[in-house]
Amino acid sequence: MRRFEGQNAIVTGAARGLGRTVAIEMAKEGGRILIADRTEPLETISAICKLGGMADYVLCDISNEAHVVAFARRAGEVFDGKIDILINNAGTNSKAHLIKDMKLADWRRTLDINLTGTMRVTQEIMPFMIARRSGKIVLTVSNVARRGLAYRADYVASKWGLLGFTRTLALELAQYGIRVNAVCPGPITGEAIEEVMRLHAEAEGRTVAEIRREWTEAAPMKRFIDPEEIAQVMMFLASDASSAMTGQGLNVTCGFLMT
Repeated sequence: MRRFEGQNAIVTGAARGLGRTVAIEMAKEGGRILIADRTEPLETISAICKLGGMADYVLCDISNEAHVVAFARRAGEVFDGKIDILINNAGTNSKAHLIKDMKLADWRRTLDINLTGTMRVTQEIMPFMIARRSGKIVLTVSNVARRGLAYRADYVASKWGLLGFTRTLALELAQYGIRVNAVCPGPITGEAIEEVMRLHAEAEGRTVAEIRREWTEAAPMKRFIDPEEIAQVMMFLASDASSAMTGQGLNVTCGFLMT
């Protein structure tokens, strides 16, 4: 039997990148998927349908209060109140800038999306899980949640906040049979990391090749991570195979972080 047969899953930020991969992989395992994204996840939906899976989407900017409330209402309708899994993946990369040069608007935007937006989605969805005394919540955090990273203070702060949010939420929801865990990836191959390296190169006066080499060499396995590798860990945390785990932040970094 497939791991998520008969289960309903929400995946935020699934129009591309890691979210897209997670949504498709969960659908392969039998999950019914509802996507929340600022852009239409048509490629994701098409890929799931070609697999014979079931998927729908709602346009939603998680930093917009009205969007989040409307999305949660729609999720309850689509799944008839039975929401088994919430994958909190939506987020944004920040600009590359030193703290002394950072604009308050940039700081606020990053935290509004990554931290506050994730909190609001969770707030609106978890009552469905509490009512059924069952559910799994998985958050996409980052390896920088456990270290600093120059030029990215707003992004780092948002991810440290998410790891603390994960642990606090796990404590509060355990009494309802709801587990909450996070994945802390290193650099993931794809468009997002290419853009991040370009921003760092411009800010630091270096080349993208130099940034790539530095980040690759920092990991004992000497490579970036494929989205499918992160997706498999997230699905483990969303499955019954991790039934005794809550409040955890799993490093998936090719050995860059070992804790």
